[in-house]
Amino acid sequence: MADLFANRPRAIVDGKFFRRGAEKLFLKGVTYGPFAPNAAGEPFASPEQTSRDFALVRELGANLLRIYHVPPRWFLDLAAQHELLLLIDIPWDKHLVFLDDLARRAAARQAVCHAVLACARHPAVFAYSVAYEIPADIVRWSGAACVADFIDELVAEAKRLDPQCLCTFTNFPSTEFLRPQTLDFICFNVYLHQPQSFKSYLARLQLLADAKPLVLGEFGVDSLREGEPAKCEMLAWQIELAFRAGLAGTVVFSFTDDWHRGGQQITDWHMGLTT
Repeated sequence: MADLFANRPRAIVDGKFFRRGAEKLFLKGVTYGPFAPNAAGEPFASPEQTSRDFALVRELGANLLRIYHVPPRWFLDLAAQHELLLLIDIPWDKHLVFLDDLARRAAARQAVCHAVLACARHPAVFAYSVAYEIPADIVRWSGAACVADFIDELVAEAKRLDPQCLCTFTNFPSTEFLRPQTLDFICFNVYLHQPQSFKSYLARLQLLADAKPLVLGEFGVDSLREGEPAKCEMLAWQIELAFRAGLAGTVVFSFTDDWHRGGQQITDWHMGLTT
């Protein structure tokens, strides 16, 4: 199926933004999943439900999905059919002290290699995130420079298998001092609910990003606590402020309230754009 989309150009970095072929690519994303295992044991919805969801995502105006597991081939093909790009977070045990353990470091490298080989230059792939929100205490224990160097090693593993793939690391405010050198773009998760604080922090992140594109990898509002009208209002000004701040794209957390993590269904957050 991927051969049907083989002529589609891959996304590339173009200054502080992205380009796909002759067109500028501004990322308008939502997160998707993870879900309770489907009939095949995959942390995704069924192919039928996924196809329906993708149609709704396109109606929303989004062009990118952020997912938290390496997708099966049918998922990649469905995304391409619906003209959706994927930002793929590669899962590994970053919540453990991995630099002190040869086996854990090897497992992280293997996870990156598996993800890149499994997706095999598929045209639906926008980029890989080789690590996601490494806990601040882990970074301080191992040392920021050493952790940043290891992130660069993971990027090198991905680039060895697919030199043209885009790679990032998903950072967050607690570890903003982490500075890997080989990322194609800078990606931060930011949850701030006051306009001035949000605007000021985006300006700070642009300084940290320097000449590279900056993507807001996650932001969102819990309607269970804030209420649906407040959620809609907040998302509106967050998206506008991100655009005005010159970001290369945004990813709302999340598309749906259906969220399964750590073997459990999460029921005390309503972060979804849909119920």
